[in-house]
Amino acid sequence: MPLLPQVAMSFVRILYQFWLQQGIPQRVLDDVLGTDINDQKAAKFGISSDRLGLLHAAVNQATSDQVLSLRLGQYLGEKDLELESMICYSETLYQGLLAMSEHSRVISESGHFSLLLQDNGKYGLKFIVHDELTFSSQQKDMVFSTLLSWIEKVYIGCNEAIYYHFDENVASANEYQTLLNCHLLAGDEVFIEIDADLLMINNRNKNSTLLEKSIRKTKKILTKRQQRLDLYTAVTQCISESLLSGTAQQEVVAESLNISVRNLQRRLKEVGTSYQSILDDCREVLALKLIKNVELPLYEVSYLVGFTEPSAFYKAFRRWTGKRPGDYRQSVLTSNAELAASEASSVDVSPC
Repeated sequence: MPLLPQVAMSFVRILYQFWLQQGIPQRVLDDVLGTDINDQKAAKFGISSDRLGLLHAAVNQATSDQVLSLRLGQYLGEKDLELESMICYSETLYQGLLAMSEHSRVISESGHFSLLLQDNGKYGLKFIVHDELTFSSQQKDMVFSTLLSWIEKVYIGCNEAIYYHFDENVASANEYQTLLNCHLLAGDEVFIEIDADLLMINNRNKNSTLLEKSIRKTKKILTKRQQRLDLYTAVTQCISESLLSGTAQQEVVAESLNISVRNLQRRLKEVGTSYQSILDDCREVLALKLIKNVELPLYEVSYLVGFTEPSAFYKAFRRWTGKRPGDYRQSVLTSNAELAASEASSVDVSPC
């Protein structure tokens, strides 16, 4: 069972503060997070990308500001995130975007950037989302407005060379125009296009020393993350293999890894997690899989996931998904029915 794509907790805290400043009720955020955002003992890396998606959805439900995510991106653009240094100090914007793309996992593992030459001669910069994730247009607005903020700081007057493709289902061109000073193109996908000339302009702020320092710092974080991933994967595999049989106790897992319980706890703490946290992640993944089987009663799903009391399972499930188990199952059934109907209607029934 792989580690769910994650988003850095330091980044989530910035989003959290912005949303509070914009009048989003703290209860709305905390109900989805299911953890104290200010608890320094919480996971050192972050929360799952799925949960961050739920946070964005909850915020969108709680606000009438259709371009709040654009404002969020511009807010992030002023927060001295490490990735900004790669654009700020690279020799060209092209090299800066490549460096930023290579190291973007330091903030989020939700996907990766793609910078490709297109048929129109411009370069398209897109965010390719992880296969198992849903990533809204509003989230992409956050991503690309952050990038635009960084680029505009370094390449003054670059707006005429940038084309912002926005999702017209989110907001109107007029609403986007109030915040973005570049070409706007309506569609159903969010990405930006950049003139080749802008990408190759020499950066007057280039500084190889500061660039290398930023890259070294980022690589150190990513190396620590990989160590966490390796240990997480080993523990997760043991838990997932024993969860259904009811033998997912910490002592059993430690024995299967040939280490003591104390050593296991210490190593997990060193990489910013805990046995209980991983167990919770495993339960979440298993629950989301089992609940799709409508023949399994919810109380049985609760038992198989490792809860002795259904009420505890219902509380945990709501923390994971923002929904009650029954409501989540119904939404899955409805989605499957709509998909089946759509596939049936798309069958070619033209006469021979």
